[in-house]
Amino acid sequence: MKRIEMMAMAKGLVIVMSFFIAVLMGLMIYGFYQKSQNPNYKMFRSDNTPRAQADAMPASDNDSDLDTKQSTPTQSGSTAAQAFGEIDLGLPQTARVISARAKQGRLILVIARNGETADLVVIVDLHSGKVLGRVKTTP
Repeated sequence: MKRIEMMAMAKGLVIVMSFFIAVLMGLMIYGFYQKSQNPNYKMFRSDNTPRAQADAMPASDNDSDLDTKQSTPTQSGSTAAQAFGEIDLGLPQTARVISARAKQGRLILVIARNGETADLVVIVDLHSGKVLGRVKTTP
């Protein structure tokens, strides 16, 4: 090959490589932006879970804000999580649950005992079923 043809091929290779570098830099910037907006964002999934199903499940146990996603018991080895049955919170008949959120293996219940105003928050461990604590918002 002539020297001119080699130079033309080298120029073409540099142009193609520059294009790939620009695309990859754009993907990195996009990933950094998405990660800053959602700490659990993953551009590439390491498992074979379909995207719609994976988005419906919690991404990890270290989320920074409460959300309405519910966690499911996972199996470790051959031992499945055991059901804990029914939990009595000792609430009056007039009480109603205003919201329920599952987060980091805990169920957070916001309850109105009398009326429409939320006056009690109950935190329940999803694995054991034990009430971890109660926060009263009224005296």
